[in-house]
Amino acid sequence: MSNLSVLLPVAATSDTDGLRRAHRSVTEQTSPPDEIVLVTNQPLTDDVETAINNIVAMNSNSRHEHIPGARGLGGVLESGLEKCSKPFVARMDADDIAKPERFADQLVVLRETGADIVGSHLAEFRDDPERPERIRKVPVTHDEIAGWMPWRCPMNHPTVMFDREAVLDVGGYRTFPMMEDWDLWARCLAAGLRFRNLDRVLVHAKICGLNDRRGGLDYVRAEVRMAQELRKLGISSRRDMIRHLSLRGPPRLLPPKLRERVYQRFAR
Repeated sequence: MSNLSVLLPVAATSDTDGLRRAHRSVTEQTSPPDEIVLVTNQPLTDDVETAINNIVAMNSNSRHEHIPGARGLGGVLESGLEKCSKPFVARMDADDIAKPERFADQLVVLRETGADIVGSHLAEFRDDPERPERIRKVPVTHDEIAGWMPWRCPMNHPTVMFDREAVLDVGGYRTFPMMEDWDLWARCLAAGLRFRNLDRVLVHAKICGLNDRRGGLDYVRAEVRMAQELRKLGISSRRDMIRHLSLRGPPRLLPPKLRERVYQRFAR
Protein backbone atom coordinates (compact mmCIF):
# COMPACT_ATOMS: atom_id res chain seq x y z
CA MET A 1 0.00 0.00 0.00
CA SER A 2 1.19 3.51 -0.83
CA ASN A 3 -0.72 5.17 2.06
CA LEU A 4 -1.61 7.87 -0.44
CA SER A 5 -4.80 9.79 -1.18
CA VAL A 6 -5.25 11.96 -4.28
CA LEU A 7 -7.27 15.15 -3.80
CA LEU A 8 -8.83 16.11 -7.12
CA PRO A 9 -11.33 19.01 -7.18
CA VAL A 10 -13.67 19.04 -10.16
CA ALA A 11 -15.39 22.21 -11.39
CA ALA A 12 -19.02 22.10 -12.47
CA THR A 13 -18.05 22.72 -16.09
CA SER A 14 -14.80 20.73 -16.27
CA ASP A 15 -13.77 19.29 -19.62
CA THR A 16 -14.76 15.64 -19.36
CA ASP A 17 -12.04 14.37 -21.70
CA GLY A 18 -9.46 16.18 -19.59
CA LEU A 19 -10.94 14.78 -16.39
CA ARG A 20 -10.82 11.21 -17.68
CA ARG A 21 -7.25 11.74 -18.88
CA ALA A 22 -6.22 13.19 -15.51
CA HIS A 23 -7.80 10.30 -13.63
CA ARG A 24 -6.17 7.76 -15.94
CA SER A 25 -2.74 9.30 -15.32
CA VAL A 26 -3.32 8.73 -11.60
CA THR A 27 -4.47 5.12 -11.90
CA GLU A 28 -1.53 4.25 -14.17
CA GLN A 29 1.13 5.36 -11.69
CA THR A 30 4.01 3.00 -10.93
CA SER A 31 2.97 3.50 -7.29
CA PRO A 32 -0.82 3.92 -7.52
CA PRO A 33 -2.73 5.65 -4.72
CA ASP A 34 -5.01 3.91 -2.27
CA GLU A 35 -7.84 6.35 -2.90
CA ILE A 36 -8.79 9.12 -5.34
CA VAL A 37 -11.19 11.69 -3.91
CA LEU A 38 -13.05 13.73 -6.53
CA VAL A 39 -14.54 16.78 -4.81
CA THR A 40 -17.28 19.10 -6.08
CA ASN A 41 -19.31 21.87 -4.45
CA GLN A 42 -21.62 23.11 -7.24
CA PRO A 43 -24.42 21.59 -9.33
CA LEU A 44 -22.75 19.69 -12.18
CA THR A 45 -23.51 19.68 -15.85
CA ASP A 46 -24.96 16.40 -17.07
CA ASP A 47 -21.71 15.56 -18.90
CA VAL A 48 -19.53 16.13 -15.84
CA GLU A 49 -21.87 14.20 -13.55
CA THR A 50 -21.93 11.28 -15.99
CA ALA A 51 -18.14 11.30 -16.32
CA ILE A 52 -17.66 11.26 -12.53
CA ASN A 53 -20.26 8.51 -12.06
CA ASN A 54 -18.54 6.37 -14.70
CA ILE A 55 -15.12 6.92 -13.14
CA VAL A 56 -16.38 5.90 -9.72
CA ALA A 57 -18.27 2.89 -11.08
CA MET A 58 -15.20 1.59 -12.92
CA ASN A 59 -12.59 2.28 -10.23
CA SER A 60 -13.08 0.87 -6.75
CA ASN A 61 -10.47 3.22 -5.25
CA SER A 62 -12.24 6.36 -6.53
CA ARG A 63 -15.13 8.15 -4.88
CA HIS A 64 -17.07 11.36 -5.33
CA GLU A 65 -17.56 13.76 -2.42
CA HIS A 66 -20.11 16.47 -3.16
CA ILE A 67 -19.86 19.21 -0.52
CA PRO A 68 -22.28 22.02 -1.41
CA GLY A 69 -21.41 24.00 1.73
CA ALA A 70 -17.76 24.42 0.70
CA ARG A 71 -17.02 28.03 -0.29
CA GLY A 72 -14.60 28.72 -3.12
CA LEU A 73 -11.51 26.71 -4.00
CA GLY A 74 -10.09 27.00 -0.50
CA GLY A 75 -13.27 25.55 1.00
CA VAL A 76 -13.38 22.74 -1.55
CA LEU A 77 -9.76 21.79 -0.91
CA GLU A 78 -10.09 21.91 2.87
CA SER A 79 -13.30 19.87 2.85
CA GLY A 80 -11.70 17.39 0.45
CA LEU A 81 -8.56 17.17 2.55
CA GLU A 82 -10.65 16.25 5.57
CA LYS A 83 -12.26 13.48 3.51
CA CYS A 84 -8.88 11.99 2.58
CA SER A 85 -8.00 9.09 4.86
CA LYS A 86 -4.36 8.32 4.09
CA PRO A 87 -1.20 9.79 5.69
CA PHE A 88 0.01 11.36 2.44
CA VAL A 89 -2.04 13.47 0.02
CA ALA A 90 -1.22 14.38 -3.58
CA ARG A 91 -2.89 17.27 -5.36
CA MET A 92 -4.18 17.07 -8.91
CA ASP A 93 -6.46 19.29 -10.96
CA ALA A 94 -9.07 17.97 -13.35
CA ASP A 95 -7.03 18.79 -16.46
CA ASP A 96 -3.56 17.73 -15.24
CA ILE A 97 -1.50 14.78 -16.40
CA ALA A 98 0.86 13.15 -13.92
CA LYS A 99 3.93 11.34 -15.20
CA PRO A 100 3.84 7.63 -14.29
CA GLU A 101 6.69 7.89 -11.78
CA ARG A 102 5.40 10.99 -10.01
CA PHE A 103 3.94 9.41 -6.88
CA ALA A 104 6.74 6.88 -6.44
CA ASP A 105 9.41 9.58 -6.61
CA GLN A 106 7.60 11.94 -4.24
CA LEU A 107 6.80 9.25 -1.70
CA VAL A 108 10.50 8.43 -1.44
CA VAL A 109 11.24 12.07 -0.60
CA LEU A 110 8.51 12.28 2.05
CA ARG A 111 9.49 9.00 3.67
CA GLU A 112 13.28 9.32 3.58
CA THR A 113 14.34 12.98 3.70
CA GLY A 114 12.29 14.55 6.48
CA ALA A 115 10.40 16.79 4.05
CA ASP A 116 6.73 17.46 4.78
CA ILE A 117 5.80 18.93 1.38
CA VAL A 118 7.30 18.03 -1.98
CA GLY A 119 6.57 19.35 -5.48
CA SER A 120 8.26 19.61 -8.86
CA HIS A 121 8.56 21.69 -12.01
CA LEU A 122 5.39 21.97 -14.10
CA ALA A 123 5.00 21.81 -17.89
CA GLU A 124 2.13 23.93 -19.28
CA PHE A 125 0.50 23.05 -22.60
CA ARG A 126 -2.51 24.20 -24.62
CA ASP A 127 -3.21 21.34 -27.05
CA ASP A 128 -0.47 18.71 -26.99
CA PRO A 129 0.95 17.60 -23.61
CA GLU A 130 4.13 16.51 -25.35
CA ARG A 131 4.69 20.03 -26.70
CA PRO A 132 4.51 22.31 -23.67
CA GLU A 133 4.58 26.07 -24.17
CA ARG A 134 6.70 26.66 -21.07
CA ILE A 135 8.14 25.04 -17.99
CA ARG A 136 7.38 26.61 -14.63
CA LYS A 137 10.58 25.95 -12.73
CA VAL A 138 10.70 26.27 -8.97
CA PRO A 139 13.55 26.23 -6.42
CA VAL A 140 14.62 22.82 -5.20
CA THR A 141 16.05 22.94 -1.67
CA HIS A 142 14.23 24.02 1.48
CA ASP A 143 16.44 27.09 1.89
CA GLU A 144 15.87 28.16 -1.71
CA ILE A 145 12.12 27.67 -1.33
CA ALA A 146 12.14 29.72 1.87
CA GLY A 147 14.06 32.43 0.02
CA TRP A 148 11.32 32.70 -2.61
CA MET A 149 8.44 32.66 -0.15
CA PRO A 150 8.43 36.41 0.73
CA TRP A 151 7.72 37.54 -2.82
CA ARG A 152 6.93 34.61 -5.09
CA CYS A 153 5.06 31.34 -4.62
CA PRO A 154 7.77 28.65 -4.63
CA MET A 155 5.57 25.58 -5.20
CA ASN A 156 3.58 24.50 -8.25
CA HIS A 157 0.29 23.62 -6.58
CA PRO A 158 -0.82 20.80 -8.96
CA THR A 159 2.48 19.00 -8.33
CA VAL A 160 2.52 18.86 -4.55
CA MET A 161 2.34 15.89 -2.22
CA PHE A 162 2.36 16.41 1.53
CA ASP A 163 2.00 14.92 4.98
CA ARG A 164 -1.73 15.24 5.68
CA GLU A 165 -1.55 15.66 9.45
CA ALA A 166 1.28 18.19 9.26
CA VAL A 167 -0.73 20.36 6.88
CA LEU A 168 -3.95 20.02 8.88
CA ASP A 169 -2.05 20.98 12.04
CA VAL A 170 -1.27 24.42 10.58
CA GLY A 171 -4.92 24.95 9.65
CA GLY A 172 -5.01 23.39 6.19
CA TYR A 173 -6.51 25.27 3.29
CA ARG A 174 -8.68 28.29 4.00
CA THR A 175 -10.62 30.91 2.09
CA PHE A 176 -7.94 33.14 0.58
CA PRO A 177 -9.17 33.93 -2.94
CA MET A 178 -6.64 33.51 -5.76
CA MET A 179 -3.78 32.73 -3.36
CA GLU A 180 -5.02 29.62 -1.51
CA ASP A 181 -1.85 27.66 -2.15
CA TRP A 182 0.70 30.41 -1.38
CA ASP A 183 -1.21 31.22 1.81
CA LEU A 184 -0.97 27.59 2.90
CA TRP A 185 2.74 27.24 2.10
CA ALA A 186 3.52 30.46 3.97
CA ARG A 187 1.78 29.20 7.10
CA CYS A 188 3.54 25.84 6.75
CA LEU A 189 6.93 27.56 6.52
CA ALA A 190 6.16 29.76 9.54
CA ALA A 191 5.23 26.61 11.48
CA GLY A 192 8.57 24.95 10.68
CA LEU A 193 7.52 22.44 8.04
CA ARG A 194 10.17 21.34 5.55
CA PHE A 195 9.88 21.73 1.77
CA ARG A 196 11.46 20.13 -1.26
CA ASN A 197 10.95 20.31 -5.03
CA LEU A 198 12.23 17.63 -7.38
CA ASP A 199 14.37 19.08 -10.16
CA ARG A 200 12.26 17.72 -13.00
CA VAL A 201 8.80 17.90 -14.51
CA LEU A 202 6.34 15.46 -12.96
CA VAL A 203 3.06 17.06 -14.07
CA HIS A 204 1.75 18.54 -17.33
CA ALA A 205 -1.03 21.12 -16.88
CA LYS A 206 -3.38 22.44 -19.54
CA ILE A 207 -3.66 26.22 -19.77
CA CYS A 208 -6.60 28.07 -21.26
CA GLY A 209 -7.21 31.76 -20.79
CA LEU A 210 -4.95 31.72 -17.73
CA ASN A 211 -3.56 35.19 -18.16
CA ASP A 212 -6.98 36.83 -18.36
CA ARG A 213 -7.81 35.25 -15.02
CA ARG A 214 -4.57 36.52 -13.52
CA GLY A 215 -5.25 40.15 -14.30
CA GLY A 216 -7.41 42.93 -12.94
CA LEU A 217 -8.02 44.76 -9.70
CA ASP A 218 -9.15 41.63 -7.86
CA TYR A 219 -5.73 40.10 -8.40
CA VAL A 220 -4.00 43.31 -7.29
CA ARG A 221 -6.05 43.20 -4.09
CA ALA A 222 -5.10 39.55 -3.65
CA GLU A 223 -1.42 40.47 -3.97
CA VAL A 224 -1.84 43.12 -1.28
CA ARG A 225 -3.56 40.64 1.05
CA MET A 226 -0.83 38.09 0.44
CA ALA A 227 1.95 40.61 1.08
CA GLN A 228 0.27 41.63 4.33
CA GLU A 229 -0.10 37.99 5.41
CA LEU A 230 3.57 37.26 4.72
CA ARG A 231 4.53 40.26 6.81
CA LYS A 232 2.23 39.19 9.64
CA LEU A 233 3.73 35.70 9.66
CA GLY A 234 7.22 37.15 9.98
CA ILE A 235 8.30 35.67 6.64
CA SER A 236 8.84 38.97 4.83
CA SER A 237 10.45 42.26 5.81
CA ARG A 238 9.15 45.69 4.91
CA ARG A 239 11.64 45.67 2.02
CA ASP A 240 10.34 42.28 0.87
CA MET A 241 6.79 43.61 0.96
CA ILE A 242 7.71 46.59 -1.22
CA ARG A 243 9.52 44.29 -3.65
CA HIS A 244 6.55 41.93 -3.77
CA LEU A 245 4.01 44.63 -4.56
CA SER A 246 6.20 46.57 -6.99
CA LEU A 247 7.11 43.48 -9.02
CA ARG A 248 3.81 41.60 -8.93
CA GLY A 249 1.15 44.31 -8.71
CA PRO A 250 1.64 46.38 -11.88
CA PRO A 251 1.61 43.42 -14.34
CA ARG A 252 -1.86 42.51 -13.08
CA LEU A 253 -3.17 45.74 -14.63
CA LEU A 254 -1.58 45.29 -18.06
CA PRO A 255 -3.71 44.52 -21.15
CA PRO A 256 -4.05 40.76 -21.69
CA LYS A 257 -1.65 40.52 -24.66
CA LEU A 258 1.08 42.42 -22.86
CA ARG A 259 0.45 40.43 -19.70
CA GLU A 260 0.88 37.30 -21.82
CA ARG A 261 4.38 38.46 -22.80
CA VAL A 262 5.26 39.15 -19.20
CA TYR A 263 3.94 35.76 -18.18
CA GLN A 264 5.90 34.07 -20.99
CA ARG A 265 9.05 35.83 -19.80
CA PHE A 266 8.74 35.10 -16.11
CA ALA A 267 6.55 31.93 -16.27
CA ARG A 268 4.62 32.89 -13.15
